[in-house]
Amino acid sequence: MIEQRVDRPGRARRDRLARRTSVWVWAWAWPVVGTLSLLARPALAQEEKTQAPSLPEDDGAAAEAPPEMTPEDRIAELTERIERDEEERRNSAPALTFNGYVDFGYFAPIGNAGAGWVRDTGNVAFPQYSKYSWVFLGDILGTPVNSRGEVASLGNAPGIDRFDSVNSAGAGGFIVNEINLRPRYQLADNAILRASVNFVPRTGSDFALGDFIEADQAELEYLPTADGKTSIFIGKTFGVFGIEYKERRSDQRFGITPSLIGRYTDGPQLGIKVRSKLLNDWLILAGAVSNGSTTTEQFHFYSEIDQNWGKTLSGRAAVAFPIGQLLHNNDKLEIGLSGEWGPQDRATDNSGKIWFEGIDLQYLNANFDLKAQLMRGRAPGEPYADANVYGLQLHDSGFVEADWMVLPRLGLMGRASLRDAIVTLGDPAVSSTTQSRIYITKQIQYTAGVRVVFNPHILAKLEYLHNQEYGGVPSFLDDIFTSSLVLGF
Repeated sequence: MIEQRVDRPGRARRDRLARRTSVWVWAWAWPVVGTLSLLARPALAQEEKTQAPSLPEDDGAAAEAPPEMTPEDRIAELTERIERDEEERRNSAPALTFNGYVDFGYFAPIGNAGAGWVRDTGNVAFPQYSKYSWVFLGDILGTPVNSRGEVASLGNAPGIDRFDSVNSAGAGGFIVNEINLRPRYQLADNAILRASVNFVPRTGSDFALGDFIEADQAELEYLPTADGKTSIFIGKTFGVFGIEYKERRSDQRFGITPSLIGRYTDGPQLGIKVRSKLLNDWLILAGAVSNGSTTTEQFHFYSEIDQNWGKTLSGRAAVAFPIGQLLHNNDKLEIGLSGEWGPQDRATDNSGKIWFEGIDLQYLNANFDLKAQLMRGRAPGEPYADANVYGLQLHDSGFVEADWMVLPRLGLMGRASLRDAIVTLGDPAVSSTTQSRIYITKQIQYTAGVRVVFNPHILAKLEYLHNQEYGGVPSFLDDIFTSSLVLGF
């Protein structure tokens, strides 16, 4: 009895404490349980669907699956994606870029003090031209040392002063041929500005610097069509005659020196040019209206600024045969016809016309190129020597060149070039003519070269040029060894 009386008060306290604790636990737990149940309810609803996904919902609304894309739709989507990526790439590319190179070399003239001509003293070889004050045999530009066509020496021709940019006097030596800088700016999606400037370090004299600067390109290219196969060029741009001008720079030319007829086709022109590819690129048409001809600036027939109202018309039409499609490779065969006609350079009137015509061929392979060109032309000149307008009789002349990359880093080049030309200044029949002259060239030039590619930015080239006279012109030794280290950027 005593124990029962003692136990009941303690049990009662424990019962009250348990009831109070349970009240507090449920008071705190209920919000948590309620929240978890609310969160769990959507998940349970998703997991406990009573219908298969392919069956309609209770309200009758069918869940339609996306239609399967057709091959045409996939091609359209892929094309759109490629165009979008290309547009993003163009937008991300810098508008202004620079390219160029440094051309450093060593050359050694072999014979005739580096000059490509001799004087026909006493008119022994060609007595029929004795009426001229001076008769010269050979090729004044036949001993080039670089891609610019500069010769080792112009020689000491009587009766005339010339700018001899190299003037080695027959000695060999090192030379910085040129430093080229080519900026390019994307003016718009279909308009590009290009320029090219050559810095040419040469020997000065009489306290004057011999270095000079040449701007050989300053053009706007406008693409009027969406396919980009037609271009309109405005400014100082490359000509359209023949094929050799495409490789006039040392970082573009497989070898070093131009051919004997490069002086007629490699020069820039100031004017307007149009070029277009038609019939799935089978037909290539190009035409230009310019101040002067496509001759190089150092030659007798170049004039950048006209002194007459007439303009020179030039054009080229070529057929490109996609033989690569037949052979399942990238081989290309192209045959072209070129023509040029207009007032004589340096003439003050339009009375005399200069013209050229030619045919060219290119076979381009992944590691082998075969190129050939044949041309001829005429210009009457002026009867007065002091007018400085030269006459020309260019008989059939041309070149054949083979370029072969034997190994990925080693290439060989061989070229045979021929020039048959008579260049005159003044007419001896005119009494007021002073210092009339005639240059008679009948020459074959054989060129052998080696090309070594160290990497895309470092290129070394070697060449040996052997000149051989024919057709009554006495032979004389005027060969050239030259080299070029091109550092591109």
